[in-house]
Amino acid sequence: MKTSAFKVGFPIGAVFFGSLVGPSMVSGIYSKVYLVPYGMWGFVFALFFPLISSVIIGFSAELVRRNNVYDYNSFCRVLYGKFSFICTPVMEIYMLMAQVLTLSAVVTMGGSMLNDIFGLPDIIGTLILAALCLLLVLWGAELVRKAASTMCVILIIGFIVLVGLAVHNRADEFSNMVTSWYVPEGANVGLGVWNAILFGFSGACNGMVLCSLMQKVKTKKHSFSTGLWCFILTSIVLIMEVLVILPYVPDVLVSEIPTLWIIDNWLVTNVPWLPALYHIVMFFALITSGVPANQAIISRVQKILPEKGVFRHTITAKALIGIGFLILVLLVSRLGLTTIVSSGYSSLGAIGIPLIAIPTCILMPIKWHRERKGKNCNKAAD
Repeated sequence: MKTSAFKVGFPIGAVFFGSLVGPSMVSGIYSKVYLVPYGMWGFVFALFFPLISSVIIGFSAELVRRNNVYDYNSFCRVLYGKFSFICTPVMEIYMLMAQVLTLSAVVTMGGSMLNDIFGLPDIIGTLILAALCLLLVLWGAELVRKAASTMCVILIIGFIVLVGLAVHNRADEFSNMVTSWYVPEGANVGLGVWNAILFGFSGACNGMVLCSLMQKVKTKKHSFSTGLWCFILTSIVLIMEVLVILPYVPDVLVSEIPTLWIIDNWLVTNVPWLPALYHIVMFFALITSGVPANQAIISRVQKILPEKGVFRHTITAKALIGIGFLILVLLVSRLGLTTIVSSGYSSLGAIGIPLIAIPTCILMPIKWHRERKGKNCNKAAD
């Protein structure tokens, strides 16, 4: 009995959706950097990331289906072929770079959140959040995994509530923006298109990351459904983020954490419990993003270290690696959240185009076409 395309594609899309609804989404920083500075065009640009990511994930699903590869290393060997001995180490560096940027954004937002709640200096709050993520990797990773689904549900519900309140509070202003197709004075829409494209390619690695979940992808329809549901679900959440931030442009653009600025300056008077809800949602977002990023960094580095001396004991090895990357993450975090997201993610996108997107979406389909053509020729000859 064949499994329906929906039952195969939707769960993978849901996992991708859940990974996207993290602290950067809840904070509104994606929207601030890549979308709302261009007014109503932000709704159009919000589709770039889902479209680019879904195409790459769809082709990745087809690669997985054709070759039965369900882990990162096997995926890279198939993708790069005889060049895998060069490209796979480069990919490792790329993946580590992505995790460092993710963790840097997480701890930076954590520092800002603790500053807002307790008045702690940002650097102290950043250090506390970074240390918490490391401790949870060492002794609480299983707890985080078990609670991940519950935290994700709370995260999504809280985000939806926030969208409704933010839009309702500025309904008239938002309506005027829509009817007049509002674009801020001096906005460079052409630059916005390019930045949105780079932002889209910053998620190029998600196809190989999700390959461990693609065992049920058995047909081309399954591959297409996987990409389609990734597009639908992530489009919804990015458009929701634009809905939160856009009605408050241009004033909101001065803030490092736009959503918190909207709550503190516009919503708290009428909804006094909203800051508490926001901080709970943000805490879950930070933990569900920060711990896996830290775990990914530690597990990748641990594989290449010798199991002797101080690295002989698992906890000791993880702690030393984690502390080393913690120092790097803290240094990167000092660049500020806006710089991390704008420059860091744009750099990931630029690298991801030749390293992942072109091999996955152009070179592999060309190879499949040649193989199919060769088989047809052999059948004709027989």
